[in-house]
Amino acid sequence: MKMKRWFSLLTLGLALIALAACGQKSTEDIIKTELKDSYTGYAELRAYEAFFNSGGDQLKFESSKGQISNSSGEVVYFKTVPKSDLPSNPSGVLTSLEEELQNTDNFTIVISQRREKLDTSDAYYQISLSDGGKTIRIIELRRNHFAEGGFYDFSGQAD
Repeated sequence: MKMKRWFSLLTLGLALIALAACGQKSTEDIIKTELKDSYTGYAELRAYEAFFNSGGDQLKFESSKGQISNSSGEVVYFKTVPKSDLPSNPSGVLTSLEEELQNTDNFTIVISQRREKLDTSDAYYQISLSDGGKTIRIIELRRNHFAEGGFYDFSGQAD
């Protein structure tokens, strides 16, 4: 009798662990299923990298090529970065954003104008998707490059 009870509890525990694991989406799944091809939106301030501009912009994602283009026709390359691989400064900023990122599908990218420089770039951004990818927020993880301490924070809608 006790053995049946322990076996039942063990089975229930394993089922709960499996359900929890299935509920978490991988970055690759988010990019494939939620990231749309194009977003139009606005950012109050430009990013440190001149690619992400202030004001209105349309950003187009070609995830299969690892490219983002803006409405000026400029292109940057990107790749995803696991939180465990982030340097301490962007990791600290990301930790401070945890509450804002709750209930979104989000991941970190690094960008560079040259694909071969992605591994040495320090231009980290958090991509946050909500409403099945219809809404995007791109948050620069670098701080204090403006005198007023601002950072790039783009909010947009899928086209």
